[in-house]
Amino acid sequence: MRELSTAGQKVFDARYALRDESGNVIETFEQAVWRLACVAASAEKEKREQWEEKFADLMGGLLFIPSTPVWTNMGKADLPWQPSACFVLAVEDSLQSMYETLAATALVFKSGGGVGYNFSSIRPKGSLVNSTKGRASGVVALIKLYNASSDMVMQGGVRRGASMGILNVDHPEIIDFVNAKRNGQLTNFNLSVGITDEFMEAVENELEWQLVFNGQVHEVVPATKLWGMIVDAAYFCGDPGIIFMDAIQKNNPVPKNLLNCTNPCGEQILSPGESCLLGSVNLARMISDNGRINEELLKETVTVAVRFLDNLIDVAEYPLPAITEATKATRKIGLGFTGLADVLLMASLAYDSEEGRSYAGEITRLIQETAIQASRELASEKSCFPEWESSIFYPAEKRRNAACVTIAPTGSVTTMAGCEGYGVEPLFAVAYRKATNVAGDFAVFSQLFLAACLEHKVEESILTEVAERGTCQGVEGIPAEIARIFKGAQEISPEDHLLMQAAVQKYVCNAVSKTVNLHNTTTAEEIARCYKLAHQLGLKGVTVFRDGCKEGTVTVGKKERREEGLARGKGKNISPGKSCASAIAYEILQTMDKINGSAQKKVMDSGLLCECGQQLERAEGCMVCRSCGYAKC
Repeated sequence: MRELSTAGQKVFDARYALRDESGNVIETFEQAVWRLACVAASAEKEKREQWEEKFADLMGGLLFIPSTPVWTNMGKADLPWQPSACFVLAVEDSLQSMYETLAATALVFKSGGGVGYNFSSIRPKGSLVNSTKGRASGVVALIKLYNASSDMVMQGGVRRGASMGILNVDHPEIIDFVNAKRNGQLTNFNLSVGITDEFMEAVENELEWQLVFNGQVHEVVPATKLWGMIVDAAYFCGDPGIIFMDAIQKNNPVPKNLLNCTNPCGEQILSPGESCLLGSVNLARMISDNGRINEELLKETVTVAVRFLDNLIDVAEYPLPAITEATKATRKIGLGFTGLADVLLMASLAYDSEEGRSYAGEITRLIQETAIQASRELASEKSCFPEWESSIFYPAEKRRNAACVTIAPTGSVTTMAGCEGYGVEPLFAVAYRKATNVAGDFAVFSQLFLAACLEHKVEESILTEVAERGTCQGVEGIPAEIARIFKGAQEISPEDHLLMQAAVQKYVCNAVSKTVNLHNTTTAEEIARCYKLAHQLGLKGVTVFRDGCKEGTVTVGKKERREEGLARGKGKNISPGKSCASAIAYEILQTMDKINGSAQKKVMDSGLLCECGQQLERAEGCMVCRSCGYAKC
């Protein structure tokens, strides 16, 4: 049983541990591991104790980390055993359906899940309502209602409800939808436009585009004009993202069930009523002496993790009978990974290199092949998922699960796992300013970066400049080998972000949650090229985030502060009472103590302030806190 890092223990105590009636923590990490292992093993008819031990070894060794609802709900006497993080609900064009779905949403939020909706069935604003002879409020008004309700319900008691709203690009209210978040509203919603291949062809050929509802054309607009509105909105506020509808339907494992929506972060594509539970393999714990992945350990971990997730479907208590039925009909699971950036750095592979992408793809391929084989074996041992005969696998291939692999956001999971890289993302930056409410700002470094600097005997004065800039790029005295691989998210081109996403997506049953973090100087034209490349690469969706496009965000290595500090000859933007040198020296000493144990301290983000006083980072569609595990999607 591995000991959690300080940050990991903080996340566990704050979010996952059992508490008494007074709110005091009454459960250790080890006890929680056995709680989950016992619940998962209870689905076994034979060798229950053996499976319980295997599940506990996996989680206790931090080789596999289930997602938040599993830790929060499963095995607790006072809560429903609801393990799923991802839900999609249908909302139809009637007042009854709208409020029934809203009520179902509240129950999902209460149990710790996030919800996605496709609002394209809702008549546009101003349309005649036959039953009342009034005028419809429309899609954006309905989203505002749902958004306000999200503030009332905490997900599993640890965060506000998060939602994804999708509107198809031919809906008459698409322009209002595209601009709905430019004024800072809808803070509990991610928005994405459902883009079709036909629309992309219309943009390319500068054709007119019809906005249609129920077969009636409401308006005709130039496709390029609508495309420009989508791009401009993403430039100004980060929303909307894009979902490629033809791509997600093309990979539908049960074609009779429409796929037109995802969960809040875009990685889990589901039919209305379905849910999916998530878990992540910790790649950073699987490094061999040669700096590469221990493939046998990875395969063993994936095989047991698939069984763990599948078992939880059998013992789960879902919010509504319809969700239970739809979820068990396809038995979709979402096994992914965290710590990819750690693996690439330890293998001396740049995230934005062909070699780095190839290796990431190979790791994902191995995970997918192993997960599918595990699902086949479970199908032979137990049974296929009930809708198997309607699936693309019938009759040649038996499977227990209609889908197995998902690359999800890993905020709390990454902190628990003790690695630096979220999911598929690169390091956000090698150096941050860690802001606190009571102690000012502290210089915080990537421990992997400091370890590399120690190995190359980089001088402390050089690290001082890195702290000031928030980057090692262009800093004299940083060895070229370090600068080559230690690039932050904004120092990687949009094209290279997308090429990495494509390399991984190739071996993913569901989708990949990925944010293309862009420098503040990125133009709308560059975002347009990013979206078009995503379509050309066959991605299922894409989200961009330009640094500073939301009020309150802070850029890494703020130039105005840096210039002011250098003019005075000091690092004034480091914490009051602590010199830049002493802050760096402290980090170096911490690193020297931990290097042999391969521990990695969490890197804090520049961003919005978390409720715990730390700052939030934009990652995979969410604002996440690396200190306490809070996530706001």
